[in-house]
Amino acid sequence: MSYYENHWLRGRWASWQDARAGRQGQANARWGWIKAPGDRGPILWMQSFRAADEQRLGVELARAIAEKRRDLRMVMTFENEYPQMLQQHTEGIERLGYGFGPCDHPQAVERTLDKLSPLRYLALGRAPRRILAAALERRKIPSILMAADPGNSRPALLEAVYPRDPSQAELWEGKVAPPLLQEPVDFATLFTIAQVDPNFRSMISATEEGLLWWVQGLSGGQWQAWRQAWSASPLSRQGVLFLGGQQAPQDLPLLSHWQRHPLPAGSVLAVDEERWYPALATAAQGVHLQSASPFLQWQVYAGSRPVSVHPGVILNAASHLDAGAVEILDHPAQVLQHWQDLSADVMTARQRGDATRRAFWQERRHAGDRLPEFLQRVFDW
Repeated sequence: MSYYENHWLRGRWASWQDARAGRQGQANARWGWIKAPGDRGPILWMQSFRAADEQRLGVELARAIAEKRRDLRMVMTFENEYPQMLQQHTEGIERLGYGFGPCDHPQAVERTLDKLSPLRYLALGRAPRRILAAALERRKIPSILMAADPGNSRPALLEAVYPRDPSQAELWEGKVAPPLLQEPVDFATLFTIAQVDPNFRSMISATEEGLLWWVQGLSGGQWQAWRQAWSASPLSRQGVLFLGGQQAPQDLPLLSHWQRHPLPAGSVLAVDEERWYPALATAAQGVHLQSASPFLQWQVYAGSRPVSVHPGVILNAASHLDAGAVEILDHPAQVLQHWQDLSADVMTARQRGDATRRAFWQERRHAGDRLPEFLQRVFDW
C-alpha cells in the first residue's frame, strides 16, 4: 500500500496489509526500520516520493556524487518502486542503497533519523512533509530541495533550493532568502538519451516509407477513442500507431512482445516499457503527449520530431520554444489531421522538430554547466 502521511492507525493498517501480501520490507520501512549501506562514512539521505522521474534523478545524482565523494554513503528512499528502472540504472554505483521510506508519523521519522544520522537531506520532486521538516530543523540537519514546489511545509534549515524551471522558481520567490534560491536547472536533461540508432523505423515497417506515429499518456476510455479514430484515418493505410499510458486494453499487442518482424500498415501497438521511448522519439513522424512528465518531454524533444500536447500538459522550456513549435490539441481527430498536414509539409515538420531539439540542447548545456557547482557543494560538506 502507499500510505505515507502521519495518521498512526492508517499507517499501521497499510503496513499490516503489506506484510500480509509479502511486502515485509515496505511494511518495516514505513516505520523507520531502514539500514544504510556499508559500515562507515557520512550519509546523504535522498528522499524521492512517488514518481519514476524523481527516482531516476536521484540515481543519476548518486552516480555523479560517488565519483566526487568516495567516503559518502547514499540512501535513496521512495514510496512507489520501479524495479526495472532501478535494476537497469543503479548498476555500478558504489555506496548507494535504496528502498521504501518512512511515513510522516513522528515515530517513523525519529527512528529513520536515528538510524541514518544523515549529514544532509536531499528532497527530490517535492518538499518533505510537515513532521519530517520539523524533525530536520530540530536536529539541525541541513536540507537541499531539488525540482520541488514550495508545498505547505519546508525545512527551516535550508542550504539550497534548485528549481526545475523558471515557473517553479517563481513559486519560491519570497518564500526563502534570495541566496538560497538557485538558478533554475533541470538535471534530467543530462541523462536523457540524445543519440539513438535510427533503424527502428525500417525494422518495424520494413521500409523507410513506412510512417510511425506515437501517442503517450492515455488512460481509461481514451484508448478506444484513439483506436477508432486511427481506423478511420487515411494515415492507417501506410502507418503504424503506438499508444502508451495506463489501463491498456488487454487485446492490444505489446511492443515488448514484438518479434522484430515488420508490421502491416494499420497496426496498433501498446508501448508498455519506457526503454522504447528514445527509439520512438527518434523514429516517429509525430508525437502527441496526452499527459507527460518533464523527463518524458525532454526525451521527446531530443528526438527532433514534431510534438503536440493535450491542453493540460505544462510544457518544458516553454519560454525558449519558438511560437507554434508545439501544437496544443485536444481530440484524436485533431491530432491525426495535424499529422496528415505535416506529412504533406515536410519543411514545417522539420522546423518544429528542430525547435524542440534546440530547447533540449540549450537546457542540457545549462545543466552541464551547473552540475559541477552542485558537486562542489557536496564535496565541501
